[in-house]
Amino acid sequence: MQHTNMVNASKKSKNKFTLKIVASYLILAILAAAVGYFVYTEIQTYISTETADVNDEKLLRTSSLMTNLYEAESLSKLALQSDEKINFDAYALKIDSIQIEIDTLKQLMLGEEQKSLLDSLQVLLSQKVSNNNELRKLKVKSKSANSLDKALKEFEKIEESFGKFSAENLFTDFDQLSPKVQQSLRDYADLISKNVPNSGDNTKNAAYVDSILNVSKAMLRKAKLADTRSQRSLAQKEIEVNRNDLELSRQLQNIIAAFEKEIIASSYNTSIVKRETLKRTTRIAGLAALLGFLIVGIFSFLITRDYWKVQTYRMRLEKEKKFSESILKSREQLISTVSHDLRTPLNTISGYSELLESTGLTRKQNGYIKNVKSASEYVGNLVNDLLDFSKLEAGKLKIEKVPFIPAHLIQETAENLQALNMQKGLKLVLEIAPQLQQTVLGDPFRIRQILTNLMGNAFKFTEQGQIKIIATATKGKDKAITARIQVVDTGIGIAKEKQHLIFKEFTQADSDTDKKFGGHGLGLTISKKLAELLKGSLTLESQLGSGSTFTLQLPLEITDAVKKPNKEMPYLAPKLRMLIIDDDTALLHMLRELAESMGITAHTFTNFLSIEKDSHLAYDIVLTDIQMPQVTGFEVLKKLKSGAYKHYTDQPIVAMTGRRDLGPEAYIGVGFSQVLQKPFPKGELIATLKLLGITTQDETPKEGKTEALDREPKLYNLDIIHSFLGRNEDAIQDVLGTFLSDTETNMKLLEETVGTQDYPQVNQVAHRMLPMFRQLKAESCVVALEHMEVATPEAMDHKTLSDSFANLKSDVADLTSELKERLTTSPDYND
Repeated sequence: MQHTNMVNASKKSKNKFTLKIVASYLILAILAAAVGYFVYTEIQTYISTETADVNDEKLLRTSSLMTNLYEAESLSKLALQSDEKINFDAYALKIDSIQIEIDTLKQLMLGEEQKSLLDSLQVLLSQKVSNNNELRKLKVKSKSANSLDKALKEFEKIEESFGKFSAENLFTDFDQLSPKVQQSLRDYADLISKNVPNSGDNTKNAAYVDSILNVSKAMLRKAKLADTRSQRSLAQKEIEVNRNDLELSRQLQNIIAAFEKEIIASSYNTSIVKRETLKRTTRIAGLAALLGFLIVGIFSFLITRDYWKVQTYRMRLEKEKKFSESILKSREQLISTVSHDLRTPLNTISGYSELLESTGLTRKQNGYIKNVKSASEYVGNLVNDLLDFSKLEAGKLKIEKVPFIPAHLIQETAENLQALNMQKGLKLVLEIAPQLQQTVLGDPFRIRQILTNLMGNAFKFTEQGQIKIIATATKGKDKAITARIQVVDTGIGIAKEKQHLIFKEFTQADSDTDKKFGGHGLGLTISKKLAELLKGSLTLESQLGSGSTFTLQLPLEITDAVKKPNKEMPYLAPKLRMLIIDDDTALLHMLRELAESMGITAHTFTNFLSIEKDSHLAYDIVLTDIQMPQVTGFEVLKKLKSGAYKHYTDQPIVAMTGRRDLGPEAYIGVGFSQVLQKPFPKGELIATLKLLGITTQDETPKEGKTEALDREPKLYNLDIIHSFLGRNEDAIQDVLGTFLSDTETNMKLLEETVGTQDYPQVNQVAHRMLPMFRQLKAESCVVALEHMEVATPEAMDHKTLSDSFANLKSDVADLTSELKERLTTSPDYND
């Protein structure tokens, strides 16, 4: 109790210690998260204000714009001075690039005022380009006026000359004039050339030339007057362009001033925000650091205090652990000693119980002996489980690695347990994967022990429904496989909150389970420990009232080292399995005893209708009686060969018959493999099996009590039964007891059918009784039964039938009296 309290206190202290550590980390994490969030928001505020980089970029782009404007102004002056189109095109291209730069600068502006100023600047630049273009055109026209002046001077020089005139010779810089002026000058030159006088009178020519020149001079002066007006317009354009340039410069100065003002205000505001943000961040960080140190200090103190408590508990627990280990060791030694010491008195109890059975006992005494045997068997099983549990706890249980075939192991274990629980009428379904038909290495004894516990519990806790065994295998690395065996039942199930209890020693799901179903609570504990020892696992899925599913998973290694099985290799070769169908229960009992003595697994049925089509039944040969009341042997043959029964895979079918009117060919001709004529000895059955290519194990029949009677029986002979069962007196007594019980029932039924003159029923009852009477060689009874077997109203009237039955009844009474005399020493027979 002290140890338990200390463990509980240690657990509580450990839980508190862990809780405080978790709480400290949690509080620090919350504090860090809160501070981090605040700092993050302040940083966002810090970086959300316009930075100096943006202002610097504005200044740089504005400076670049000013530089480009000055460069454009230079290109404008060059274009106006030279009057060449290529210079003006360069100027226009520069203005286009400035327009693009202004668009880029507008994207950096935050206020609408700056953007509107830049829009105005773009409009002024466009106007300036247009004005410069017009100014250049006026200057070109001005050159035309200069040419006219030169032409007048030339006319004055040639007033006295004669000859042809051309515009190219007459006017200098003709190629640089506009096309319109060039055409006018050509017209003047052609006019002069056409009117040059051809006469030799110089006086006339001079007068004519003078008149022509005067007219030309008048025309040129008129053209010069028009050109003068153009010059005045050009001057006005120049004044307008200069005014535009002044406006452009003013706008640029306004923009620069606005930029400077905006940058200064923005930098000032940003500086204030950053300063306030930095102050808040510093205060919060300092406060968080102070709180963090305070929290760390408090929890360090608490954790340190708990740590020393834990250390104290640990030291005390180590002492208690050593004490507990010594107690556990003493318990193991006690269990081992008591278990071994219990075996001797148990063997004594079992031995004396068997000796008492062989003496003349009353019915009440026989009941006492049965209870003693049952109790000693229970204690024996408990001792075995305790020894296994003790070895598992001490780690002394050894695991073997021998070859075996898992499918054979599962099949035989399931069938044996079904036979033990036959009275429950539960359906057993086996689904075994083909991969488990191969030879593997493992410990079949321990695997069978686990499966026996699981399947035994399934039968124990299931009252109706079925037990289903599903065995599959998955491929692993190299030659390894993982076997997965599920035992599924439709029993009482286990509540979810109690499922963790069933694998604990001496524990069951409910307190009244052991009272209702029995058991000592070690089977599943041992099974789970064995599964883990075999490097596997055992798990449970269950629902209260809906059954349980136990899943066993085991690693196995495939081997091909063993070619031929032998007796030292269990479950490597399957036992011979036989399906026997006969309505004579006494004969079935004897054949079952015979099969057991020969190492054969026998599945016996008194009615073929009891065999389900989807049953798991596995057998190598079928023995069926021919004349049965509901389904005859011929019908059994037909139904099995129809393919409706999935367990029948063309195994040989042997007919057992007591009829004398049909020869063997009549049975073999319709599909039977062989015929056994009742009664048949053991040697004849073995010979028939050998004829079919089926060999049996050479096992020595079990020897029970071999006490012989002092005198030989008069009305029967046990030679045939001895051929089946040897000298196993226990088995013989069981067969004879069954025969007497069946004979009593059949005689009552026969008496009723004779009284009602139901000849077909008389035939059936007589046929059912004949085999065992022939096995006992009770000749007088056999003769009467043979007559009744074929009796008809025509061949045997009612009086004759009644007389025959009366004689049979007398002979049967004498026979049963003699048999009962033999059975008086049998504890299993109740008079």
